[in-house]
Amino acid sequence: MNDPLKINATEIRTGELNPVRMRPAAAPGQAGETRSFAETLAETVNEVQRLQNEADTTINKVVSGEIKDVSEAMVQLQKADTAFKTMMTVRGKVMDAYQEIMRMQI
Repeated sequence: MNDPLKINATEIRTGELNPVRMRPAAAPGQAGETRSFAETLAETVNEVQRLQNEADTTINKVVSGEIKDVSEAMVQLQKADTAFKTMMTVRGKVMDAYQEIMRMQI
């Protein structure tokens, strides 16, 4: 199975990272099922938390000497950082949309 958050080195150099492409829209076998916004949001937050936890674990392993290859830790940190920044950008857009809706006169 392909890692949906796998970052290709050539994408980093060329600046072609695409957050939309990083996460599949629906899991295999769920093509006809729809999820609510709340479910999608909760799943995304949990995924970001999982990546943050993996990055913390990897850092602890580097510090303790279990992992000699620092590049593995850097990749985990970049994944977590990219996911967090993307989540915060989406949060900002959602808040802006909410505020715009609240300003509308009925």
